[in-house]
Amino acid sequence: MGGFVPVMKGKPLFSSDQIVNISDLQRKWRSVVEPKLHEMPFLMMFSGSEPRATILSYDKFKELWEKVAEAAELEIKLELLCRILENEKGGQALVPLAEVIKKAGITAEDLEAAPDVDLEND
Repeated sequence: MGGFVPVMKGKPLFSSDQIVNISDLQRKWRSVVEPKLHEMPFLMMFSGSEPRATILSYDKFKELWEKVAEAAELEIKLELLCRILENEKGGQALVPLAEVIKKAGITAEDLEAAPDVDLEND
């Protein structure tokens, strides 16, 4: 699988090989779209001169979904680490997690529903 496309400040770059006309989607999916999905990381659908949507292979979509979930988790961990460091520097006591959860309105059921949370009885 080739077709590495660099990303610049929020907008992915793409080549003309990745452009698919919307009218080709229904009529020529197998001959136009599927071969390109095997070669390119994504395809751009245009209507006239305007980009309207992007097509990803399912494997690329899953990969992207996993990276988004990882990034969200890392963002939370980084925020927690920053708060811990700020509290250490300022000599303030940390707020217990139970208090944060209570103020946020998060229930034990909410936490149990999360796939990576194990509750221990305290």
